[in-house]
Amino acid sequence: FNDFFMSEEQIIDLDKLVSDKTVRGVADVRLELENKKLSDEEILRLAEMEILSEVTHLELGENKISDKGLELLCKSPHTQNLKSLNLKSNKITEVGAQSLAQTTNLPKLEQLILKFNRIGEKGAKYLAQSETLTNLTTLDLFRNHIGEAGAKAIKSSKNFRKVSRLRLD
Repeated sequence: FNDFFMSEEQIIDLDKLVSDKTVRGVADVRLELENKKLSDEEILRLAEMEILSEVTHLELGENKISDKGLELLCKSPHTQNLKSLNLKSNKITEVGAQSLAQTTNLPKLEQLILKFNRIGEKGAKYLAQSETLTNLTTLDLFRNHIGEAGAKAIKSSKNFRKVSRLRLD
């Protein structure tokens, strides 16, 4: 199954990347994987890694992650401790926004950065209706073409009462 996606060499690289880019602080563990040319295949592997359960801040901006990769990440049992998820500048549409909105594996998420994606009005509405992303304090949807209706849905969402930092189109 893995041979279909990648060579043995790339598998070792992701393990090395994860160990090199894991930064342990006093209260938080950051995994900084911005701009590493990661695609859905790497996200599938990452989602299966147990070390992810220790991570509180996951930086995945500026990669090649699509809705499929985001769905795999949302289904991971290892994302329970994530407080911050940065997915800026990827290939995420309303389908990915729906995965985020419906996942129960991000109970502690406080910061969600989705700027420079393509979630659109529908994606904004999915997020606004999320019953699981209720701990968000920061939501960045800048340059997502959410339009007036999407912005209105986000601003009036009863589930985003804790959001104090909000960026829309």
